Amino acid sequence: MRLALVLAAALLLPGCAFTDAQLSIRHRDEANFQGPLSNVPPSRFEFQALTDTRPDQQRIGWKVNGYGQKTATITSTTPVTVIVTDAVAAGLQRNGHIVGAPSDVKVSGSVTRFWFEFDPNLFTIEFIGNVEADLEFTDAKSGKAIHKGHYSGTYSKKTGGGLEATWTDVMNQALEKMVEDVMFDEELVEALQAR
Repeated sequence: MRLALVLAAALLLPGCAFTDAQLSIRHRDEANFQGPLSNVPPSRFEFQALTDTRPDQQRIGWKVNGYGQKTATITSTTPVTVIVTDAVAAGLQRNGHIVGAPSDVKVSGSVTRFWFEFDPNLFTIEFIGNVEADLEFTDAKSGKAIHKGHYSGTYSKKTGGGLEATWTDVMNQALEKMVEDVMFDEELVEALQAR
């Protein structure tokens, strides 16, 4: 059975296992990010540069062979901090808010996870993407923090195989789920309304 799993994984893992891959990940314009945050009176949000606090800041995943050994790196064409900032900014705009200075609320924080991996099974491969960020919302006038939140999005897809377009789609979907987590944060909604 173990030999069958190894052979199946070797056949199903797409692309050359020894060639590095670069994924172009970004929020999709057609994604629906609307949530309770759309019920908050419009505010202007200004993003401070997010920091990258991931344990592995050089890549977003590994290619592996049929034995589970790392053979090549998977990276992103755009820094993950920029990807997350742009996605959350787009989510705020979709919910009726404005992004830019001068601001009512400043947004800062860090990207804590941005990772893609394979989970080979007997006849399929599960592709898994995970994006996580810690964000802090601060009143621009007083400098007082009004809310801190940890946001996470995970997406998986099980198929008989897939190329880099599949991997990119999985990461895009995970990114969108993380943004939805922000837009549906009831505590953030309450903090903004109280402000």
